[in-house]
Amino acid sequence: MLPHSRQGHGAPTFVLMHYLGGSHRTWFPTLPYLDGEHECIAINTPGFGDAAQVEGYTVEAMVEHVDHCIRELGLTNCVLVGHSMTGKVAVVLASRRPDYLSGLVLVAPSPPGPQPMSDADRDQQRAYAKTRPEAEAFVDESSTLRLPDDVREVAIADAQRLSLDAWRAWVDHGSREDWTARLGTIDYPVLLVCGELDEQVPGPEEQRRTTLAAFERSTLEVIPNAGHLMPMQTPQALAKLMLTFAREQCSK
Repeated sequence: MLPHSRQGHGAPTFVLMHYLGGSHRTWFPTLPYLDGEHECIAINTPGFGDAAQVEGYTVEAMVEHVDHCIRELGLTNCVLVGHSMTGKVAVVLASRRPDYLSGLVLVAPSPPGPQPMSDADRDQQRAYAKTRPEAEAFVDESSTLRLPDDVREVAIADAQRLSLDAWRAWVDHGSREDWTARLGTIDYPVLLVCGELDEQVPGPEEQRRTTLAAFERSTLEVIPNAGHLMPMQTPQALAKLMLTFAREQCSK
């Protein structure tokens, strides 16, 4: 089972996944706004955080790990939350139509097709070596507006404790995988949240055309003055959208 944190009470359960370079701690600023109404399980995906020694870096391998974790935890009613890299993982898992799933929240998701990225940007990302200056630059570029110092330190620490094999596997393979033709029509409700200032993934209109194309029931929201790291940068605004979505779209 993947390492994870667990807190709160109430259904559906939010199963929270992190961005490339993050961990279960990515969600710590958001959890206090969620766990009064919902059980919250924040997991570490293979190669990151407390799962730095766990292997399985393809999108399909990550899907298998997450699905196994959810089943081992005995969850029967959950909203799967994917952030950036794991947005792609969440969509692919949903395409399997698991019986425990009630809906999805996609926060600045990587699209189900190849992620748009220049060769120069890809080369720069591949060369990442986990030094403190590199980790600082990565976090600051991703957040656009500087994170609060204490939260920023957590993000920097996570960016230095990851497996470089997992990092490079995403850069060279996972981000290039194309699942578009394999998704079919997905009937779960989905909330997709974009940051107004986010330049790391496609913007709202492109997300609507690509990521949301497979979903019959979708809602798209934009958080003003937010970059890519919304769970740490705008936690209260993000949590408000998630709570409304769970209450209105995912009740069983």
